[in-house]
Amino acid sequence: MISSAFRYRSVLIFAAGLLLLGCDLLESESAGKSDTTQSDTTEIASLVQERFEEQPAGTGIVVGIVDGSDQQTLARGVTRAEGDSVDKHTVFEIGSITKTFTALALADRVEQGAVRLGAPVAASLPDSVDVPGQDGTSITLKQLVTHTAGLPRLPPNLDEESEFEDPTDPYAAYAVPELYRGLEGTTLLHPPGTAYQYSNFGVGLLGHVLARRSDTTYRALIRDRISARLGMEETWVDLPEGPNQRLATGHRPNGSAMPHWHWRESMAGAGALRSSARDMVTYLKAQLGQAGALSPLRRAIERSHTTLYDREEAGPIAYGWHVREQNGHTVFWHNGETGGFKSFIGFNPKQNAGVVVLSNVAQGGSTEMGFALLDTVLTDTEEDGQGEGRYSPSS
Repeated sequence: MISSAFRYRSVLIFAAGLLLLGCDLLESESAGKSDTTQSDTTEIASLVQERFEEQPAGTGIVVGIVDGSDQQTLARGVTRAEGDSVDKHTVFEIGSITKTFTALALADRVEQGAVRLGAPVAASLPDSVDVPGQDGTSITLKQLVTHTAGLPRLPPNLDEESEFEDPTDPYAAYAVPELYRGLEGTTLLHPPGTAYQYSNFGVGLLGHVLARRSDTTYRALIRDRISARLGMEETWVDLPEGPNQRLATGHRPNGSAMPHWHWRESMAGAGALRSSARDMVTYLKAQLGQAGALSPLRRAIERSHTTLYDREEAGPIAYGWHVREQNGHTVFWHNGETGGFKSFIGFNPKQNAGVVVLSNVAQGGSTEMGFALLDTVLTDTEEDGQGEGRYSPSS
């Protein structure tokens, strides 16, 4: 865990830690103004250093910061034991942050008029598939993207059949026929649209449905409709042969290496993507409206920030994004975890600022550090009077 007291440690402590970080810790890029202030760099690097020191040996962490037109990449550690140092091109499994890509693909299809948000899921599946309902209500695409369909976290047959019992790679054998059988064997937890229940099952199904509607695979859908259009060249479900050396090895909290997870078409939309800090900063900048007015995804991204379901005290849900108030700022965020990786992304469009955290160890603290970093960036942005957003969250 990140202690709140740590954020106020002295510059002298940071200076001693900086000697341990190496000269490639911090890379800054700026357009039209000076680099981030020394006080910003001190607090941000201190948070990253503490998180890194909590990780086992042979692991690494990379953080991306966007603050208006400034951006920083901070890296510490290695891709694996005796491996290369991590940097902004190191590829990590991003787990459930994949869900925001799936949700953006939905927003894009809605924006193009290719699908309706309220369309029933059954209309996009083979007639032979029995999609569960309750109280005369059918599951819709909107309910899948907001986790309100009534589906459980996982399909009921995902861990009951022997071929799905490998905890080191839990989705590898779960193909589309199994997904359909899982649907047919599901009893909804509540009538669709009436309550929130986080569901890998639901967003995995959404990714499959969107791919079917586009007559393609989930892999190709994300590549063609999102990553290629944003210039994200280091984001894939399955890595091309060339960049494999950049793929970090995942680790358990005890430091032992963890096999990479593999995904079939059935559940890929829930967590299959792998990406680098370089690409995730690009994604973050697109969410902040920095891709420009002519960006082919600008309107879909604006749409994806629209509240679709309000969990009251727990906060609203947009297209895949959780929304919360943090020290007077509206923050969009998501985290991710696979067997050997942790990740976080959070941003505030109005302040034009956000952060990304990627780590190759499935250990707690990344989300807490992400919010602490985000709080630091938003506070500094507010004090500087910088970072007016390109659009409002409700546009």
